Amino acid sequence: MRSLEPRLPRDARGDFVNWAENVRSTPRAWCLPTSEAAVSQIVRDAKARGGRVHVVGSGHSWSAIAAPDDVAISLDAMSGLVSVDAARGRAVVRAGTRLRTLNDALDARGLALPIVGSIVHQSIGGVIGTGTHGSSLVHGNLSSLVSAMRLVTGSGEVLALDEGDRRLDGARVHLGALGVVTEVSLAVVPAFRLAETVERISFAEAVQTLPEIARSAEFSKVWWLPGTDDALVFRYQRARSDELDSRRPSPRSLRWFDDVVMHGRVFPWLVALGRRRPSMIAPLNRVVLRSLVHARRIGRSDLMLGTPMPILHRETEAAMSLHRGAEALDRLGALVRHGSMHVMFPAEMRFVRGDTTWMSPAEGVDTCQLGAYAAGDDAAIDRYFRAFWREMRAISARPHWGKELDHDAAEVRALYPKFDRFQALREELDPQRTFTNRFLGLVLDG
Repeated sequence: MRSLEPRLPRDARGDFVNWAENVRSTPRAWCLPTSEAAVSQIVRDAKARGGRVHVVGSGHSWSAIAAPDDVAISLDAMSGLVSVDAARGRAVVRAGTRLRTLNDALDARGLALPIVGSIVHQSIGGVIGTGTHGSSLVHGNLSSLVSAMRLVTGSGEVLALDEGDRRLDGARVHLGALGVVTEVSLAVVPAFRLAETVERISFAEAVQTLPEIARSAEFSKVWWLPGTDDALVFRYQRARSDELDSRRPSPRSLRWFDDVVMHGRVFPWLVALGRRRPSMIAPLNRVVLRSLVHARRIGRSDLMLGTPMPILHRETEAAMSLHRGAEALDRLGALVRHGSMHVMFPAEMRFVRGDTTWMSPAEGVDTCQLGAYAAGDDAAIDRYFRAFWREMRAISARPHWGKELDHDAAEVRALYPKFDRFQALREELDPQRTFTNRFLGLVLDG
């Protein structure tokens, strides 16, 4: 099973390798600065020789957004809380802090982030830079929590973007293209607990009632295991602080069981079986679906909203306006049914409140974000993802920056109305393109 502790995303030879092991690159050097001054010097040195630097974060993106091809910067030594102002609901956090670490630090102070995503092992700088999100029409993605930030620009200078700065809307989902983010101010709230319920409904009903499902709880999401006729609706509502039932395992005990037993042993065995015998995948998915229906659970908000660290797999994800979400889910169902697709992983529909951040997949509109996930044979997954994006392109869906995508700059410009404003900000902060890599060359320049 993969370690849950922070680690540099590199192998024994010094190559960058992401968590899913589907992206690799060979940087010329690795740097682990301990201060903004050190980051500034690294950037100045690269600029002077016409080189490039790129921050790697935790390497938890399935896309090549974090892959460095010259100097790799890890901010693991620039981690932790800088300050907390509970009265104002603000926490200043160093960008190298892992989300898991931040959640624990806030909880120790009686605080929490208003929303988190499914996985908590990313760095703060990376989780905002890719538009990572949870699932709620009440809350936006994690980038929407940012009220200020500090970053080192392409000149090596430190720039503070404070609340009210017009450029902040451009920098929240920064894609790693504007500079090295060193510090972020995030919205925080008093710690809260959530009660999770799981409802099994037909796939057809999930399609027909998707907008109602999205609005039925503060946090909700839909899972569908391809090859089955049913879907699971997860809902999370506020629970009283004293409502934990001591007769049941704690959320942390449940998480250990899910991490170590189910995802560490049982699910890898099922995936291996499905890979050897694809005809078994649909019945195996039906077994997995039944195992996911459980009694009401209550616990700390981030533990309830998160999911166990899964086995190695691949992901892609499309964001579309809320009113087109049902069509997207229906298209995916038809694709799997009629395309002889054997998919051993759930598809997931999550919901994100619209925001004003220029390169956010939820910019300007409440969204459904449909994730297609798969493990096993890479050729089969490639075929699945290509077919998935044929359907999603037909409804003008936007890609998730941290998931697999093959969009070029012309497509991105058509999907993001404020693309040119972002490019102008990039020109202002990094005219020499010190922070670019092959991925950014494709989606922003190609």
